Amino acid sequence: MASKHKIPRSSWRAYIESAFFANSVRKTNMAELYSLAIKQPEVVVTSHPMYKPQQFGLPKNAKVLVSNDGGIVGRTTRARRLVREMGMEKDRFLGLLGEAIYNFNRRSGLWLEGIVGLHHDFMIRAHLLSPETDAKNMLDWGINFTPWMKPWTDLYKKSRPLDEPDILVFADPEWSHPDFPNGFVIIDEENNCIAILGLRYFGERKKGTLTLAWTIGVRQNMVACHGGIKKIGNKPPVAVFGLSGSGKSSITNSHDHAGTLKKNEKVNVIHDDAFLIDLEHNFTVGLEPALFDKTDAVKFNDPDIKYFYSAHNVGTTILPDGKRKMVCEDIRNDNGRCLKSRDMFNHANSCERPGMVIWLQKDTSLPPICKVNSVGLAVAMGASLSTLRAKGVENVDPKELEKLVIEPFANPFRIHPLMVDCQQFKKLFKLDTECYIMNTHAFGLPQNLIDIPKELSLNIVTELVRDKIEWKEWKAFEGLLLPKNGNDLFGPDYDKKYKPTKDQEYLRYLRDRMQDRITYLSNKRDIEHDMESAFIDPLVAARTVIDNILHPI
Repeated sequence: MASKHKIPRSSWRAYIESAFFANSVRKTNMAELYSLAIKQPEVVVTSHPMYKPQQFGLPKNAKVLVSNDGGIVGRTTRARRLVREMGMEKDRFLGLLGEAIYNFNRRSGLWLEGIVGLHHDFMIRAHLLSPETDAKNMLDWGINFTPWMKPWTDLYKKSRPLDEPDILVFADPEWSHPDFPNGFVIIDEENNCIAILGLRYFGERKKGTLTLAWTIGVRQNMVACHGGIKKIGNKPPVAVFGLSGSGKSSITNSHDHAGTLKKNEKVNVIHDDAFLIDLEHNFTVGLEPALFDKTDAVKFNDPDIKYFYSAHNVGTTILPDGKRKMVCEDIRNDNGRCLKSRDMFNHANSCERPGMVIWLQKDTSLPPICKVNSVGLAVAMGASLSTLRAKGVENVDPKELEKLVIEPFANPFRIHPLMVDCQQFKKLFKLDTECYIMNTHAFGLPQNLIDIPKELSLNIVTELVRDKIEWKEWKAFEGLLLPKNGNDLFGPDYDKKYKPTKDQEYLRYLRDRMQDRITYLSNKRDIEHDMESAFIDPLVAARTVIDNILHPI
């Protein structure tokens, strides 16, 4: 079996593991959770049939259930505390966890078992403990990670043994404490356990579980990836990494790339959110069989709804015939979500190591596509993966809106040191995985931006896979290459719209955005001691080139 039993070696795991065995806790299954969820006061039972419910042991007439979480409809990052960083507050937080578990065990609790990982070389047994009143979230967790039942248990029994204890997740959304009005999340990644207190949103359970799985993978010499990966035809897999709104899911899940793919260029999606790359054994494994996607583009009675298992934070309405239907498109609130099947397109659970990595960035100083020609710069651009600040925020200097918001490798759920990710991606690029930068937002100066449509981004990926783009040196950005034949591949006005100019104002803007990256990574090095100069130097060298252009000696 994949993970093995270990006697707890930390107070945190001992507290959480012991909670599973209280008299008030019983093991549950998917059928019981569904029967409890349809009776939850805040849950809406829609008229939409759930997609293939019998695979989870649910009634064949099961419906899509909608849960709405109140005023908070997204993750609360500020609630997170890592055990290794607690310092003097460790004893206090341990006492809070003990009280939380004591009060939880005075109520009826449910224990659900599941599996994280879809490849026999990486499968981890996982356990979720929550109150009966949280049955809907538990049901969704089982769907998202596969419940402990056939056929998944058969594969697990044949999986490679890993020297890791099972993942333990304790979640009590009813917990509250005056010192933690935004909830409290305790993560002991060294011992594969997490406590999620006072938070209702399903994404906290999903990402908390993935956080532990990614960390386990890194200990197994894997690359932890918050991104999408797919195969196109017989070409090596393509991996894309980007922050929310960058087009990660749109690119990963597209089956035809806006009509640019041919029939023989069949797409196989592994996943659009979480995977691990095994550097030693040349395989990539998806961690979840389902997709947890936004519903902002889901129209009323959209045909894709037939693939839904569940929905979160979306509206509902009742029709004259009495049917209850979902109202999505983020009309009710932002960040509406659904759990849905990958059966809506061709898919697989694993593939070989990616042949190309694409950093999706919302950096308007960059054109739609560049190729990176050095390992150091490839890592640096991933470690400084960026987006732009949201507009409409009050009392923010307009200059601040131009600055980049950086999230290394597009993974806000990373809890191991950033340098570990840098070293793992360095190993990947040294294995001849190519690196590209795609700006999927707009190009140019803030006052004169040219939109980059989704169709162009999809077409670019098509031509990358076909290896049809010819490259030339970008003299103003050392280490990046630009398309020579952009007009031929992407339309006669591609260069006119997107070719970087030698204009002084643009070069100053490009330099400032480079400096944003350098400043961020330098702070990681100098203040947090979690970065090496070797991954900053390529950006400094590129900035120096621009300095010499702007101020020739």
